[in-house]
Amino acid sequence: MKICVTSLRQSTLDLWSRLLPASTAIRFVNGGSRSVQADVLVMSGVWAFDRYGGSPDREAAQVLPNARGDGLPEWIVVPPFRPVVERDGEFVTREDFAEVSPAYYGILRSLQAVRDGFGDSVSVVLDLSLLGMDDPNDESTPASVARAIEEFLTG
Repeated sequence: MKICVTSLRQSTLDLWSRLLPASTAIRFVNGGSRSVQADVLVMSGVWAFDRYGGSPDREAAQVLPNARGDGLPEWIVVPPFRPVVERDGEFVTREDFAEVSPAYYGILRSLQAVRDGFGDSVSVVLDLSLLGMDDPNDESTPASVARAIEEFLTG
């Protein structure tokens, strides 16, 4: 599987390229998701659900077809949230996931869904702005995603 990380901010890409594992499977592109050819785009549900369907899911990544002809990849994957439980009338993150980073969980589950649905011969775009991860001052998110990608590539 080929993973392309895109951002319109070079400073964000510099940070991510420093923190993500060195791998020929990962490339970094200064541009939006339309600037690369790919089979799958991983996109936050905030942006995806109105355009491609689906609804929030805490347990599994959603694979949605893109039939809009909008220049984005043919398939959209929406990362899941961490699992929750109801406690005293409120929904809280399950205790066994309380220490798990949302970025780690979402990206790992998304990449696994891509592999399960399409195999390893596809290309995937992680558009940082469409994932809400395009902050050049945030090191914790790319560090969490780095752990997820490393686990995914070696597992």
